[in-house]
Amino acid sequence: MNVGQEELERTARAGDVDALLALGRRSEAQKNNQSARGWFALGAKAGSVESLRLLAINLLTQEPVVAADGVNMIRAAADRGDAEAAHVCAVLAAQDEALENRWEIAQQCLRHAAERGWSLAEAELDFLRGEPVETAAAQPCEVFQTPPVLVFESFVAAAVCNWLVERARPRLERARVYDRGTGSGRLEQARNNSSAEFDVAHSDIPLMRVRARILASIGIPDLKPETPSVLHYAPGQHFEPHVDFLDPSEPGYLQDLQKNGQRAATFLLYLNDDYEGGETAFPSLSWQYKGRKGDALLFWNVDSSGVPDQRMIHAGRPPTSGEKWVFSQWLRQPYASLA
Repeated sequence: MNVGQEELERTARAGDVDALLALGRRSEAQKNNQSARGWFALGAKAGSVESLRLLAINLLTQEPVVAADGVNMIRAAADRGDAEAAHVCAVLAAQDEALENRWEIAQQCLRHAAERGWSLAEAELDFLRGEPVETAAAQPCEVFQTPPVLVFESFVAAAVCNWLVERARPRLERARVYDRGTGSGRLEQARNNSSAEFDVAHSDIPLMRVRARILASIGIPDLKPETPSVLHYAPGQHFEPHVDFLDPSEPGYLQDLQKNGQRAATFLLYLNDDYEGGETAFPSLSWQYKGRKGDALLFWNVDSSGVPDQRMIHAGRPPTSGEKWVFSQWLRQPYASLA
C-alpha cells in the first residue's frame, strides 16, 4: 500500500465522506466489489446519499448481484432527493413486467429525476413527447423455419435508432469475447469492433421500451433479456464466425449456464444503413443479411429441444466504408429446462 493510499484510508476511517467515496470508486475500478461496497456502506452510514446511491448501483450491476438490497437502497436514495437514483428507479420500474402501470410509474420517476436536474431524464422526456416508442408486438417475416430465422421490417422508427447511437457513442469500448476457460470477457483479434453495454445504471426509458417491444414480439415468457449492448463497427472491423450459445462442455460456461440460463436467441436491431459491406453472415445457411435502418433480425441459437445448434454460426463482416451500428439483445432460457 502506498503512502497516498494509507493517508486516504486513515482519513476515510476518521469519517471523511470524500475519502470514503474515493476509496469506494477506486476499489470498484479495480473490480474489488466487496471492498467498494464496504467503503460505500461506511459513507452511507455517515449520511452520504451519494454513497448510498453508489452502493445500490454496485449491488444491482456488479457480481455478486444482490438485487433486493440494491432496489431498496436506490429507492431510499431517490426518496432523499438524489436525481440519478430517481432515474435508476425509472429504469427499474420500466423493466418490471409484473409491475402494474409500470410505464406510468417510470414516467413519474423520470419527472422526479428531471425536476432534480438530471439532464438525461430531461432529454428522455423531450424525446418521448415526440417519439412515444411502440412497445406492442411487431409481426415478423420468416426467412428460415428450421433453424428459425425471422426478420422484422421497420421494427423501430429512425429517431429511435438515432437516440440509441448517440447514447452509445461516448461509452464505446473494445468489445470482448467469452473466455472458454473462465467465462469472463477477454480481448481477442477475432473480434475487434467496439461496444457499449446498458445495465440498469446506464439504461434509459426509450431503450427500455425497445426492449419491451422485443420481448412482446417474441412472446415467450421464460425468455429473459441479458444486459443489452450497442455494437459499433468502423471500416475494416469485424467479428469472425462464432456462435452465441454457451457450450456446457466448456468449464467456463457451465456455471454461467446454471445460474443465468442458455443464450437461446439473439435479436439484432440495425441502427443505420449508410455503410457498405458489414453484412451479418450465416455460412452454414448460405445466407447473409443487411437490415435497413430500423429493421431487426431474430435467430435461435438452440434447436427445439434446447440443444445448441451449430448451424447458427455467424459473423459480423467488416464495413468497407462508413460505420455500422447495431443494437444487440441476447435472450436467456432456463438451463434446467434445456438439459
